[in-house]
Amino acid sequence: MDRKAPAQRPTPAAPGCAECVRLDNQRRAAELDGDLSRAVDCRVLLRRHRAAAHPGGEQ
Repeated sequence: MDRKAPAQRPTPAAPGCAECVRLDNQRRAAELDGDLSRAVDCRVLLRRHRAAAHPGGEQ
């Protein structure tokens, strides 16, 4: 049985933040490569970064 992870809207990159953009670009590249494990890792890292560096921002 093939199972696919539920589609989740990625955490958006904060405007003007180079780290957010870097992590989002890595996530997109991983998705294009079919490396869903790495894509999820990037999503988690971006979410953690946003919480630490941009508190009170849209999550």
